[in-house]
Amino acid sequence: MFSIQAVRRRFLIAKCPPLDSFHFRDRTGKVISEFRGMHKSMLERHGYPITFLDRQTVLQVLYENIKDKTKVLTSKRVERDDFSDNEVVVTTSDRSLYRGDMLIGADGIHSSVRGEMWRIANEMSPGWIPAEEKSAVPCDYGFVFGISNPCEGIEPGASNSVFRKHESYIVNGGPAGRLYWFYFFKLAQRAYGDKIPFYTKEDETKLLRQRENDNITPTLKFKDVLDKKIASVMVPLQEYVFKQWHYKRLMTIGDAAHKFHPIAGHGGNACIESAAVLVNSLCSILANSKGARSTLQQIEHIFATTQATRQERATVMKEHSHEQQRSELLDTPFHEFSAFYLLPMADAEDVTFHFSRNMPLAEKLNSPKLSSVPRLVPYKDELLSIPYPRGSTGFVHYGGVGRYELGDHFKTILTTGKFSYDPNFPLKLDYLGLKIVDDYLVFLAAAYMPGLKNWDRSFGTLQMYFLGMLIQPITVWSVEAYRKRDALTPVTMITIWLMLVQWAEVPIQFAKTLIWAAMIGYVLPTILMFIPWKDPNLVQNFEALWHFSPMFVPILCSLFGYLYVKRQNLVSVSREAKEPFPDVPHLQTLYIVTGALGLALHVYCVTIILTTPDIGLVSIFWPDFSPQPKALGEGLRALFMADFWGFEFATYVWLCMVVWDVKRMGRTTVGIGKACALIALGALIIGPGATMSTVWYCRESALAKTSFAHGLI
Repeated sequence: MFSIQAVRRRFLIAKCPPLDSFHFRDRTGKVISEFRGMHKSMLERHGYPITFLDRQTVLQVLYENIKDKTKVLTSKRVERDDFSDNEVVVTTSDRSLYRGDMLIGADGIHSSVRGEMWRIANEMSPGWIPAEEKSAVPCDYGFVFGISNPCEGIEPGASNSVFRKHESYIVNGGPAGRLYWFYFFKLAQRAYGDKIPFYTKEDETKLLRQRENDNITPTLKFKDVLDKKIASVMVPLQEYVFKQWHYKRLMTIGDAAHKFHPIAGHGGNACIESAAVLVNSLCSILANSKGARSTLQQIEHIFATTQATRQERATVMKEHSHEQQRSELLDTPFHEFSAFYLLPMADAEDVTFHFSRNMPLAEKLNSPKLSSVPRLVPYKDELLSIPYPRGSTGFVHYGGVGRYELGDHFKTILTTGKFSYDPNFPLKLDYLGLKIVDDYLVFLAAAYMPGLKNWDRSFGTLQMYFLGMLIQPITVWSVEAYRKRDALTPVTMITIWLMLVQWAEVPIQFAKTLIWAAMIGYVLPTILMFIPWKDPNLVQNFEALWHFSPMFVPILCSLFGYLYVKRQNLVSVSREAKEPFPDVPHLQTLYIVTGALGLALHVYCVTIILTTPDIGLVSIFWPDFSPQPKALGEGLRALFMADFWGFEFATYVWLCMVVWDVKRMGRTTVGIGKACALIALGALIIGPGATMSTVWYCRESALAKTSFAHGLI
């Protein structure tokens, strides 16, 4: 055994320059943004710095601190594994035989141990290893890693990242000024399994020659780095977390089980974490064995515990590394925008958090206990309880999760990609290629499909009624956003309101085109979403499109308004007092149309409710308080129902306030109590959407009046 902390303090920290600055550069080497003082931030947050040095140096230091070196054997590549219920027998490349209770393969992405594990599992337990596993490993990128002697402009402890389209560099200053550099490039298309390219030394030489004139800094070319090269290697970058890490007495860890992109440096750390969990589980079994030999069942439990503890975190780290590479090689316009416009807005603490956010959740050995190091952020084992991620249920209203078991339902759907209502209906997993957006859209598809496919009639009817009634508030708020007065200031004083009420006009180009923007931007996507399409991808694409539709309305209105001005050659002129507001007829038409849509939807849904035997007003608009377990549709209905009643109550109060506000300003004499009663009655008879449009129609008419006198003309 050895003390990693002692090694760090005695050599690694003492001998290696800590990473202290990040310099992010464009293709010319010019700095986009740079951050210094990272060493201090890392020490304050986590108690340890980030260091960069040869892996061989780390291994040498660790080896020197192992007390019993007789257990470390080299040139013993695994050739074949065999085992019985009592032991595993390993044949190595020098024909030696070794017997033991278990075999742990930490032998890389091309693991011999994993290959033997698959062979044995397929012979003894077909299906234990997924059939597609061998060809499932993807590869999007390749890279050249190299070490060079010091070059001017790259200081020890400095990390330089160069962003280029579909390629990027990282050049780090290490001990004695040595450079540790990476050139990453994107493949023409993703490759799998045997199709992943193999690179020769000639391929590497040719590629490096092509890149010689690339700028690392404005004054340092890549050729300068290559001229001082000590060693380099070119390899493809597989990225994958295997579904099965163990079988019987065999297990894989490290790259053999979870292979990451190296850009974030998580690969070696992940292997150490997996080894720590494995040792912790093994020590727990041995502590209770009283000297007895571990049984096969105990060994399988150790392996299963290790995989269960590590697999999810390994997947998260893999995805983080992949996304960092996409960002640095400007994979999409979004990544370019983030690199050149958002990154310069970040500060050193933001960057520190980005690079260290996964550290507090790291696994470590339970024994020996490390001495305390002052730090701001505790590690997970130092907390009162182990933190755990919200997962997909983070999107769910917390109050309904426990009662309706939505977390379990969503976990099943998102894990299997299938719905219990129809196992042949696949959940779509890819949309825009941006993980954070795709994950959100996948979750929303899981939540919306039971209603859109009418697997649960009560939920589907409520979903249609609620979402269909959103066109009225969307158009109302769009109208208000385009009013000239709202471009100035919040209306907080009566004198300001009296002045601005005559500036309530909506520019004619927007008043005329808003109805088309509303119909195309929201009504059309809503109709397309509720059409009973047979193709699973089509219905999920329209459902994903719908979630952006509220944004389409103002965007389209602005576009249509701009085109209208250009086509009509409109010139802004002051309106004379005797002239009516030109926008009012168009806005009134908008309210009539949206009101008619709301009434039609209200009548349609009420008709369905009254004529369908297995649903009713109570089953749609009232929660089920019975204690028995609930189906997914029932949980989703409760979720939507909470939104529906909260939204409708807030809308009712808002409409009553609108009437009060208009009366307050002397533009109507209607009684507030009467108006509130009529609004409530209208919501029941013609529907909440039509009622809102009616109130806004009346409000628009009141705002348009310039005289309320009844005397002689």
